Formats: sequence, structure tokens, C-alpha cells
Amino acid sequence: MYKYSSEFGSYYLRSENGEIIFMTDEVSVLFDSDGYVLLKHGRPEAVESYRKKMVDAYNKSGLQDYVKGLTILTGKFAVDDLNRILDTVGYIEVLLKKIAH
Repeated sequence: MYKYSSEFGSYYLRSENGEIIFMTDEVSVLFDSDGYVLLKHGRPEAVESYRKKMVDAYNKSGLQDYVKGLTILTGKFAVDDLNRILDTVGYIEVLLKKIAH
């Protein structure tokens, strides 16, 4: 399973054997705000590109109602929170509540 770490002010996503998948200064999380289901995470530009592709596909398929729930959260987060997003279903909702306080 992939895990985030933080070094020198940047985030690193690493594979199980420690190989660096990517590095970024901020992390974006794309999720469905209806069920807080993780859809994509990573570098902001990659996540935004993925969201755009989803929006286009949903619109072409007549599923415009699903587009409303596609939400991107971008910023600097605690590494523990990022890793919990990856391995705990629904943790995005917990993170949103933490951010609100």
C-alpha cells in the first residue's frame, strides 16, 4: 500500500518498498461529497485533470447530477491524515470536521 511521508517541506508518496512515486508541495484529494468516497489523490494538477475528465465523461453520459458531488480539497495536511484517507473508508469526512475546528 502507498503511504505519504513529509521531508524538507514536501510530501512524498512511496510504495511499499519505499520507492518514491511522486513528490509535491501540496496534496489534492478528489472525493464524492455525498459519501466521502476517495476518488483520486496526489499532485494538484493531476487531480484537477482527473476531475475534468470525470466531469466531461459524466456530462456526455447524461449524469450531470453526479458532477455536483465531485469535490477537491487541496493544501498541506498532516501526514497521518493523508495516510488515513488512503486506508480508512470515510476518513475524508473526519478530516473535514477537523479542518472546520
